[in-house]
Amino acid sequence: MSEPQTVAAELVRAIEEHAPRPAMSDEAGGLTYGELGRFVERIGGPMQDAPAVGIFGAPGLVMGASAVACVIHGRPFVHLDPAMPQTVLHNILSELGVTLVVTCQSVAPGLLPEACDRLDARALLEGIEEAPRAALRAAPVAPGDAIYLVATSGTTGRPKCIPVTQDAAYLSYDWRDEFTPYAPGMRIGIYIFAIWEMFRPLRRGAELWFPDPNTLMAPRGLAGFLIRHEIDEMLFTPSFYDTFLGTIDRDTAAALPLRRVVLNGEVVSDALIAASRDKLPGAELWNLYSICETHDVCMSRLTAPSGDGPVSVGVPMQHLRAVILDETDLPCAPGTPGQLHFEGPRMLGPGYVNRPEETALRFRELTIEGRETRLYDTGDQAWVDADGALHIIGRVAHMLKLRGFSIQTRELTDSLRERLEFAQAVPWVGEVGTRGQALIFYYAADAEQARANADRWGIAPGANPMPAALAAELRAVLPAYCVPAYLVQLDAIPLHPVSGKANLRALPPVTEAVAQTEGTGATTEDAVIAAAARAMGCTPDRIDPSLSFHDQGGDSLMCVNLILELERVYDKPVDFELAMNVPLHRLDALLSGQGGVEASAEAFARPGILLTGATGFLGGHVLARAARDLAAGQVVYCLVRDKRRDARERLDDVARRHGVAADRYVMVPGTLDAPRFGLDGAAHDALAGAVTSVVHCAAMVNMAVGQDEMRDWSARGIDAVLGFCRAAGADLRFSSSSAVFPDRGGPWPEAPAQLWEGCTGYGAAKIAAEAAITASGVPAAILRLPSLYDLEAPNPRDICEIILAASLRAGAVPAGLCFPMTDVTAAAALLLGPVTGPGAPVYNLIAQNRVSLQGSMSESDWLSAVDLPPGIARVIAQYPDTLRVDAAFDASAARAAWVRVSEAPFEAICDAPTLLARRRAAYQSEPALT
Repeated sequence: MSEPQTVAAELVRAIEEHAPRPAMSDEAGGLTYGELGRFVERIGGPMQDAPAVGIFGAPGLVMGASAVACVIHGRPFVHLDPAMPQTVLHNILSELGVTLVVTCQSVAPGLLPEACDRLDARALLEGIEEAPRAALRAAPVAPGDAIYLVATSGTTGRPKCIPVTQDAAYLSYDWRDEFTPYAPGMRIGIYIFAIWEMFRPLRRGAELWFPDPNTLMAPRGLAGFLIRHEIDEMLFTPSFYDTFLGTIDRDTAAALPLRRVVLNGEVVSDALIAASRDKLPGAELWNLYSICETHDVCMSRLTAPSGDGPVSVGVPMQHLRAVILDETDLPCAPGTPGQLHFEGPRMLGPGYVNRPEETALRFRELTIEGRETRLYDTGDQAWVDADGALHIIGRVAHMLKLRGFSIQTRELTDSLRERLEFAQAVPWVGEVGTRGQALIFYYAADAEQARANADRWGIAPGANPMPAALAAELRAVLPAYCVPAYLVQLDAIPLHPVSGKANLRALPPVTEAVAQTEGTGATTEDAVIAAAARAMGCTPDRIDPSLSFHDQGGDSLMCVNLILELERVYDKPVDFELAMNVPLHRLDALLSGQGGVEASAEAFARPGILLTGATGFLGGHVLARAARDLAAGQVVYCLVRDKRRDARERLDDVARRHGVAADRYVMVPGTLDAPRFGLDGAAHDALAGAVTSVVHCAAMVNMAVGQDEMRDWSARGIDAVLGFCRAAGADLRFSSSSAVFPDRGGPWPEAPAQLWEGCTGYGAAKIAAEAAITASGVPAAILRLPSLYDLEAPNPRDICEIILAASLRAGAVPAGLCFPMTDVTAAAALLLGPVTGPGAPVYNLIAQNRVSLQGSMSESDWLSAVDLPPGIARVIAQYPDTLRVDAAFDASAARAAWVRVSEAPFEAICDAPTLLARRRAAYQSEPALT
């Protein structure tokens, strides 16, 4: 008797055949096929009785392994994205009757219903490499059973849940193997449409690699990921691939190992094909057409621009038949556009869970050519050529696509109906002059409704930019991409003369003139506002200058486009944190040079030192120590950039907090990552003439920024600092980090560090900076520091302080908790001491003793027990060694230098007992921890 043809059976065979090979990896670790099999066996018991399983977690190693387990055990599952709002997650679980959620990362309180049982997949992965191996068997399933369920985002918070059948998945995977085959040793990048893509390569022994979300959203960071891990294939949406290609330079593109790129989710333009052939000529480019309701449909290789009309997506697979209908539901002749439907009993799913009306609307029972047929209405317009290949034109009215986002038009219309008076409406995505695509809401209103709209919102007949007040109300209930950019008030929606349906081709276009007259005053002229509007695909009057890009709905991908536009307009580098989080009116002032006091040469007349990062934790202590120790008449020049708060205000606050008199420091308004710090020639020369030493404490620590971006920012800063040191004849004291080495192992030397697998972007930036300083010939010192503490005032942004606070407040401690910490006053003293020399000596200012608490909880149990910021919880889940930093360091040079600045013993730089006593008093009343 032959084995059943199921995805589960193929996965079991792959686990047996490829046991020693790597199966999946992310930045935190990896699993072989054999280890994956042991995990599948281990997790199987608890999920046997679950009718459906929720998998909570961002795409990664743990999520991928959990999904494989569900498939092999025959348990349909739904992926629960941690970025989904609480109401959406609750609605998905309720709609599907999910009773068990497999958690792949920490869950914020209240995010999941308490009634659902939870299974911690991370705990089950512990020790998996040593677990006994048992023979796996694929659970029996029927062809029509769901292999997994797709939950759409839901424009109004009520997601639509779509079962994908076992047969559809198996047939789709088998068909696609003919076009894009996989083999052992191939490395596949997985993130966008992760559930859709990851089982197919695993069936053939290939290796999956998951970038973390922040890496994925930073194109240069993603390029670094692809290069480091030698990724052969990656799937992109056309919008993101276009952004990716436009951001990376030719040298980076040439280094990319990609042999195959798959595009999915949107229509592919000729311009994108040309750009791909230009920058990645060696990579095959494939255009995939797929739909949740039918799984994969067809694909074609793109070898050249199509010239006229949309590119082909290929001939549908043998188990699907394309049926293109006109407005009267009659089949269209080849070459004639119409509404695309598909027939195929083995591929079409059963419909939408608990949505009989919508199922009947989209899964249509029609008589075609005298035969009763069940068709799926895709919502796409298309035509078929003489060879049977499909050409997708775009969406029809009930589902729209804008920049890769899906917009449910009925739900959008319902949301607007609560605020706008109209009889009928048709949302549409249309071209608006040079602005490109925008979401337009066409509606018909009678005289009374039109008066009400005019009185409430100031809307006139015809095309109107979205009123700012209405946009603000909509943003409170809709995703930013679902808020229309324009409203078009009509007397009646144009109808097709035969079908009686809305005639989309007859909708009046929004002209460039309407876009140019929108808004009033300086806001519409402001370059940042205009750039933000373009990045978000809306009109400038929808943008609130008092809010940051993030606070008004901008996401990471949109921010990449914003940065590119700002750098073009202002002709200077713009960092991610600034563009994403600074109020836009302030961002404009900063980029246009109006954000603070202009530097003058006269201000830099007194001798002194230059300090970067003065408003940071370490920098504030260096400022205080230098102000105390410098000779009378000398000052500390503090290079400070404007951010959310004015530079002068921030610096003065730090000085007051540390008791530094106003005459002991001088603010230098500038930025590290600009030539000459952004100063004019006279001011830069005057400052160089006054400074004898530079203490460089500034650093960027941003989890949203990839490794390459961190290195780029650091390199620009180091170049500027070294150039200044040469101009001034000054030495350099650089605060580096223990992050240049792994958290475990050692003893790590006081010598150059090399990039290592798993190194963070922060550590990579420090390694590159150390190398640049050593090679510069500038007299320097490199001081490597672990986390820094102040007995009197904890650093609220330090991860070790956050871990201590969470453990002490909750009375919960993970097993093996320890990490090195150094007194910040000791770091400041050594940075200002006689430590520089030729060749840039390195000092590991790290004592042998560790700050530690005794505990026995597993890392996953501890994460569930304590209250942590989501970003910190994610870091710890991805890098559990953060809780057990027991690396050893050679500190011979640091010990010798310490004698020159202090009479205290070297071990006094880490007074762990006093630190813990102070933190217990601050955070905990009971119980006592030892």
